[in-house]
Amino acid sequence: MTANTTSTDPQENGNEPVSVGTKDLDPIADIEAKITKNRSKVGALRPSALLYTSGIGATVDLPHLSVMPHGLDGWQRYYDRRAGGADVIVEPRLLDLVRAYLGDQVDQLRKAPWAPETPGGAGDDAVDLGIPARVFPQWLRCTGCNQLAPVTHQVFEFKNVLKFRPDQAQFVHQNCKGWDADAKKSKSRKGRPQAAVPARYLIACINGHLDEFPYVAWVHRGRECPKPRIPQLRMREWKSNIGPDVQIICLSCDARRGMLEATGPKASEKLPRCRGRHPHLDAFYKCDQPGKLMMLGAANQWFASTVGLLALPREESASADDVVPHLQALPPNIIATATSRDSLQAFRLLAGNVAQTDIFDSVSDDTLWDALTAIRSGGSSDVKTPTSTDPTDILLPEWMVLTDREKYTKHSGAADFRAVRRNVPDTLRPIVSEVVAVEKLKKVNAFVGFTRIDALDRIDDSKSRVAPLNRRGRPTWVPATEDRGEGFFLQFDEEAVGEWEEKILGLPIWETFRQAHALNFNRRTSKTADTTIDPDSRFPAPRYWAIHTLSHLLIREAAMSSGYGSASLTERIYAWRPDRDRPAAAGLLITTTASDSEGTLGGLVDLSRPERLGPLVHEAIRRGGRCSSDPVCSHRRPQGKEDFLHGAACHFCLFVSETSCERTNRFLDRRLLLGLLVDKDVATPGLLTSIHGG
Repeated sequence: MTANTTSTDPQENGNEPVSVGTKDLDPIADIEAKITKNRSKVGALRPSALLYTSGIGATVDLPHLSVMPHGLDGWQRYYDRRAGGADVIVEPRLLDLVRAYLGDQVDQLRKAPWAPETPGGAGDDAVDLGIPARVFPQWLRCTGCNQLAPVTHQVFEFKNVLKFRPDQAQFVHQNCKGWDADAKKSKSRKGRPQAAVPARYLIACINGHLDEFPYVAWVHRGRECPKPRIPQLRMREWKSNIGPDVQIICLSCDARRGMLEATGPKASEKLPRCRGRHPHLDAFYKCDQPGKLMMLGAANQWFASTVGLLALPREESASADDVVPHLQALPPNIIATATSRDSLQAFRLLAGNVAQTDIFDSVSDDTLWDALTAIRSGGSSDVKTPTSTDPTDILLPEWMVLTDREKYTKHSGAADFRAVRRNVPDTLRPIVSEVVAVEKLKKVNAFVGFTRIDALDRIDDSKSRVAPLNRRGRPTWVPATEDRGEGFFLQFDEEAVGEWEEKILGLPIWETFRQAHALNFNRRTSKTADTTIDPDSRFPAPRYWAIHTLSHLLIREAAMSSGYGSASLTERIYAWRPDRDRPAAAGLLITTTASDSEGTLGGLVDLSRPERLGPLVHEAIRRGGRCSSDPVCSHRRPQGKEDFLHGAACHFCLFVSETSCERTNRFLDRRLLLGLLVDKDVATPGLLTSIHGG
């Protein structure tokens, strides 16, 4: 573990780094050069975790240390070590969506450079190790004597020598003599190894930067220590009736300062301004924001910015331009086998098996040959219209396929899609108009960046607030995952939904929700966000609230009979009012997916059979009619300065895990769905009153 020196190179463009590390992060290099006995692997993550919980720029809490996955600049050398290079996901719709966020230079969606399992667990640690990560924060605290020092300090030693126990990787204070090491009686005491853990204070800003807390400058109040050039620090903590009191102590000059000063009302005056550091890039950028104290592992330290959609079959015949992205994902040696038109039949078989797609079989020889010619000449150059990032525009193609029996039946022979119409149970008519069993589906997801302090949907989708994935901020590829699974889709009768919705829009309780949303929007949105956006444009229609509520009830009920836990089930809500550009939608899709190529086991799609779906929905409705927190829950509404975004909903009756809900348990109300027996001032007609008799 050596410190990187930096070279200063000011740039005119604010997106360019002003200072970068001169030494590339390459944990495998020392292993290959046999410089150290320590192993490079310190842990493992699921591919989905790299997109949602522990991705680039996040602090990953390991058993004995904390690390941060590095930006994309450090990933390429790991792909180069793979025999077949990077595994590429081909999904043109998702690629266009990523380009709308990051620019047209993005040309690939890549799977993470996973480490393959070998027979008996043996293998070369220096091959396909995974993704590079750096220790962060780099200030450590000894658990024996509370000494505070950076990882490069001579008192700390890194140990990771057990091949099959990367969880034992840790820093150790080798000769620790305890917290009273300076006492006379401790002079003769024999030191012993003590674990060192990450120091828990950081500095962050709303532009996504994160930095070490300046312990030396803090304890000396911005001045240098009058004694040694490198002072010896200690972190001490006392418990009191007002909470923990942490003090930073300089043992060299006896300076002391408490951390409570960094959290008080005048903290902004005492904390340093942001230095513009992106530790995942080992670079500094221009920044004029004030620094904010951040605790290691805090919930608002890292918010993933991801985009995802269902991979749907094409409605029309694929053109040569449509085939080009699939060919670009193939290894060069596969492309080289297509030497002439006569070789296309063998090429189709080989390429289809490698890419796991049937697109090569669905196009003519002329189309395929034109695509191959375009690849060899540099690819397609057609100019395409910009892709919308509006959530409704992303969902619209899925809605158009799932509600058109001819379309989803025609394409049900595709490798990653199969849907079958089911009869609607008589007890669900007339409000439910169609039921579709989606026996096979594929969901593709891509990581486009992250934010700090505020989540992306709290900053008005301001793309400038998303931290970059590489130093120049214009990556040519992004990490992505593909999951296969199953689900069932319910479509609601538009006439019945529209008639019910008109009744809701004029109620005082709906106006209360609208005002609470505006208050929430203005309070939680970052100060740097676009102030011209009307909060009402982000406020979902009543149909969304009701269908979203039913979705949560079905997830909770399906978890009891599908064989999947509720956290494994996810929702996609199609609910918007008609406008000039798109038709109205009222439907929901409950899915479960897995990263395994074989997908899932069929327990969820089996619930779409009429004899099971009817009882499932009615039992979900019955459970939703009561809550152990009633009447408090059933009468809940925001009042005064309250700005919560749900009505009759709580953890006892509706809330599900954040992996299942697309809106983090917001916009839910059992009254709008079931018409609960409540006081007149909060009562509403229920969308499902006609089928449950409420």
